[in-house]
Amino acid sequence: MDYAGDPIEWIELKTGEIRKAYVFVAGLGFSQLLFAWAAEDMKSRNWLNSHRRMFAFYGGVAHVTVPDCLKQGVLKSHWYDPDLNPRYAELAAEYSTAVVPARPNHPKDKAIVEGLVKILMRYVRFRNRRRRFTSLSDINLELDECVARINDRRHTRFGVSRRERFEALEKSALKPLPAYDIDIADWKEATLHADCYVYVEGDYYSAPHIHRHKRLRIKITDNQVEIFLNLTRLAIHPRCRHRDGHRIKNAEHFPAASQAYYEATPQKLLSQSRFIHQELHLLFVEMLNADVFGNIRRCQGLVRTCTKEINHSGHEIASERIVAAISTMRRYQKYRVPYFQALLAQARKQALQPQSGRDIVRRPGNPMLRYVISAAAVGADDVPSASPQENLNL
Repeated sequence: MDYAGDPIEWIELKTGEIRKAYVFVAGLGFSQLLFAWAAEDMKSRNWLNSHRRMFAFYGGVAHVTVPDCLKQGVLKSHWYDPDLNPRYAELAAEYSTAVVPARPNHPKDKAIVEGLVKILMRYVRFRNRRRRFTSLSDINLELDECVARINDRRHTRFGVSRRERFEALEKSALKPLPAYDIDIADWKEATLHADCYVYVEGDYYSAPHIHRHKRLRIKITDNQVEIFLNLTRLAIHPRCRHRDGHRIKNAEHFPAASQAYYEATPQKLLSQSRFIHQELHLLFVEMLNADVFGNIRRCQGLVRTCTKEINHSGHEIASERIVAAISTMRRYQKYRVPYFQALLAQARKQALQPQSGRDIVRRPGNPMLRYVISAAAVGADDVPSASPQENLNL
């Protein structure tokens, strides 16, 4: 098996960003039955998941698997004894297949899949030459249709289709699939912070507070996240895919005093914001309803900043600046304490700039020439009049 050389591009409708999908391609040695699957990247998890989908597609396991010499599968290449990635070796052991990677710079070691990559990608690009994909699912649906057409087409050398040759001769020679579903896991290490959360792929997961500041091992699967200390499992959580700082909490992981703190602090912040300004109070209600644990420190920083501004400029002037800053944050959907502080600092700086009380009066005959006079000191009769020659030019 191998990855296609040129990725397929697709456009994200929400952002307009152009992304790339990498196509995993595999083929059996005798029937050359084709399999393909597209993923958002070539990381180890997608590499292993593609193998799992491939074995399920064939309905069995080949005795020997010949992958390309990628880091996801081979840590150190060697002609006779390569070092396999431990997770890849674990997957091969679960499926009872022998992994024999192709040698570097020897594409003929996997000549069948090299030919299938060329056939598939030419066919996909020709069929979709006037189409713009908008998601990975669209690409995989199109790949399924193209793979089915290629597998069902009559082979010029075999005299029958790849699928017929597979069903008649090769399917019975494959090893059976494992009796249980194999869950592909990704292992990482993370530190349990003082707030009893570990950071895993953009989100936060809680663990028992007695292990704070310890280095823990994290097992990440498609459906759940498990937290281990050595060989002891400390916590298990459902997998979260928000990737925006979402917090998955188990109340039993926190000390007794923390629950009272998290219950009392939001009410205190709402009460403080109500005395500062109604707009700040409404903002706090939205933020705390969205995520209490994620926004509680942010609300504390906003209250502290508003209090300093009121003490510095007075309640009336500070209220105008606070409302303007909140309006700007809402406009750009950027609710950050440093950004709020920068908006208030900019408002103070503009207030310190001297206001010009001068009016610019332009000569009627030549708009490019002007007199600068003070409206408070000079009356309208003191404005220089145009000469007769200039009046003729009007």
